[in-house]
Amino acid sequence: MDVKNFFVEMLICTIEAVDIILIYLTLIQKLYYFKKEKLKIVLFVLIYAIFSSWISISVPTVYHTFFIMVLVVMVLSMLTSTKIKVSFIGVLAYHIYFIVFELIVIVLASNISGINLFNAEELQRIRLPFAVSVKIAEGLLFMATVGRSDKYTLNLSDSDINDGNIAYWALNMMLVGLVIISVNFINSNRVNMLLYNILLFLLFVFFLIIGIINYKKMLELMNIKHKYQVKEEYINNLEAIMDIIRREKHDFSNHINTVYAMCVLNKPDTTEKIKNYLKNSIANLNSSYKFCDTGNTYIDGLIAVKSNYAFENNICLDVDFESSLEAVDINDNDLVAIISNIIDNAFQAVLKDTRERKKVVSLYGYIENNKYNLSIANNGPMIPEENRTRIFEKGFSTKIDNKKDHGFGLFIVERLVKKNGGDITFFSSEEETEFLIILKLKKGYYEKNS
Repeated sequence: MDVKNFFVEMLICTIEAVDIILIYLTLIQKLYYFKKEKLKIVLFVLIYAIFSSWISISVPTVYHTFFIMVLVVMVLSMLTSTKIKVSFIGVLAYHIYFIVFELIVIVLASNISGINLFNAEELQRIRLPFAVSVKIAEGLLFMATVGRSDKYTLNLSDSDINDGNIAYWALNMMLVGLVIISVNFINSNRVNMLLYNILLFLLFVFFLIIGIINYKKMLELMNIKHKYQVKEEYINNLEAIMDIIRREKHDFSNHINTVYAMCVLNKPDTTEKIKNYLKNSIANLNSSYKFCDTGNTYIDGLIAVKSNYAFENNICLDVDFESSLEAVDINDNDLVAIISNIIDNAFQAVLKDTRERKKVVSLYGYIENNKYNLSIANNGPMIPEENRTRIFEKGFSTKIDNKKDHGFGLFIVERLVKKNGGDITFFSSEEETEFLIILKLKKGYYEKNS
């Protein structure tokens, strides 16, 4: 391919790429990409034009359409956050449209001009003006007809993380495979090696850019997923609280009926008995669950549920937040996971303690040395010396039953703390075991609250 033909091919492919993205975005109802995602539009046009030009000199003609279709399906799936199957349907639809439209135009043009455009040599002579005119007409006709109606659009959901990863790896494998296949082809044909290498280099650069875009999108989707998980956990906690309230309502009715019966009987010591009975009932009611204002709604719900578990298992849960959790620079999902895991471990520790004494688990939050400190302690058994260096190891557990399902809690906690720029230490003695989590404060917290 000489330089002139190369630029002709690039021009035609560029116009075709604009047609493809226009028709595709119309079909999947995402035309707003032309305003909000201009970089992605330009990236697709460049990739399509360069890949189409490169493949025309790298592999036999019979395979061109197949590989171009695969490229378009995968690239559009990633760039527009669309499921691969939806992308395939959209790409197949416009290919059918292109083929039918171009056949009709060739037949009409051949009859009108008297030139047999089905003849490759005749078509090649007028290829540039003919191809440009047809491509522009294809886009205009589609937008004037199908583009004005929602009737022909694809009403399907966006992609997930897996779709983006599959598309990206499929693209990489296809490109590597094509490079291997092209070696034999370019050796047996007169191919401009400089042009071949330049186009191949540009393809790798653009695929790298797509990889970065896909990675950022994956992080964004994971963050959204984590937020939904936090909200789901919060809803579960609210449901648990509602169950507690329903049970308390039932118990409260029983208490009222009991007091009423004692009043009806009116025995000599009734007043004193009623007073003691109500005193014990109120104490139980106050201990059964705690509603705390920690500064984090999700942690408030978590503590309410954990406090009820503590009450049912005769554990004293002491909670005190001197400083609001609003000050902590941490993802809500991570904070819930950290506190929940360590409190659960603390509960398990005090429950397996055979010593006859009050079981206590404490949770304190305070600011010290421009850091937020979370202290979670329990008065359960001391952690043995031989286990202290392994306590944060993945899979390490002192539990005997279902050991393969344990040993991940503290490992996950340490990773989440480190991920958020914090640190975790612990101290253990016969009297108490304390886990101290030190986290960063939000930037400008003191200025806002001074």
